[in-house]
Amino acid sequence: MRVRDLCAASLLLLAGCTSVPGTAPEGPPNEAAWQARSAQLQKLSDWELQGRVGIVSGQHGGSGSMDWRQQGAQVAFSFRGPFGAGTLEVRGDTQALRVRSSHGDDFLTTDPEKDFAVRFRVPLPVLSMRYWMLGLPDPGAPFAKTVDAHGQLVTLAQRGWQVDYQDYAKFGGYDLPTRLLIRREDTRIKVAVNDWLVGPAISNTPAHPQ
Repeated sequence: MRVRDLCAASLLLLAGCTSVPGTAPEGPPNEAAWQARSAQLQKLSDWELQGRVGIVSGQHGGSGSMDWRQQGAQVAFSFRGPFGAGTLEVRGDTQALRVRSSHGDDFLTTDPEKDFAVRFRVPLPVLSMRYWMLGLPDPGAPFAKTVDAHGQLVTLAQRGWQVDYQDYAKFGGYDLPTRLLIRREDTRIKVAVNDWLVGPAISNTPAHPQ
């Protein structure tokens, strides 16, 4: 089987993984509901999620688990499996991220999308994903969107990427994405969330570079 066929198979496998029960976006767009929802989510500075991720970029890809913790501007997340780098841990903020892998990688980056493409052959839009995962656009760049009857994002186009939101579920009073696809050219990043923790429910361990 060719490498690309293996990569595609990994995404198909991820598509069959069980995430939390949710509902797909539906109904005509409701801009007022979107404005209210956006204002609510912008106040959500602390959250965690656990799930699965499948990645295909050209002839490279794979699938594995993902844990992401956001505390204000501080981020700490890890991938196990999809980059061919064993366990990959990323910590830092919008100024710089420290990246370490179980295969010996250890570097600082101020441009993670570019450096991930060079080192792991997958352009990962980390700094925008902290917003996209919540169902929000990155406030630092222009965007185009479609929303449903509940004001939930259905599609988001930003920084050359397209984000398709497939399911939402309620956690701690928030309707949050449980399945989404992030894509650009020949790169596909598919996320299936198993659990969200928001606000006071999250760990109080600081997410800072070590």
